[in-house]
Amino acid sequence: MVRVIAKNFLKAENIEVAAPLFREMIAETVKEDGCIEYRLFVDNSDPTIHIFTEEWTTQEALDKHAASAHYARIIPQIRALCAKPGELSLSKEFK
Repeated sequence: MVRVIAKNFLKAENIEVAAPLFREMIAETVKEDGCIEYRLFVDNSDPTIHIFTEEWTTQEALDKHAASAHYARIIPQIRALCAKPGELSLSKEFK
């Protein structure tokens, strides 16, 4: 299992512009093989920070997600709405 935490730092004026992109990304991604969980949260103290939490069955499933057509189309649009580059953390379960 692979866990992903991906933070996006939107410009304040782009929060509403990004919302439909985030919704579409979620709707498409949860249909993918190997996707266990794909959720988006907004930071309680800073509404410009949007945090995806993802859980994938394998690294291969995550790699296929990153190569998907919807990822290639939507993620660059989201990045263009951000104030700074995002942060990405990949982890595996402690045993």
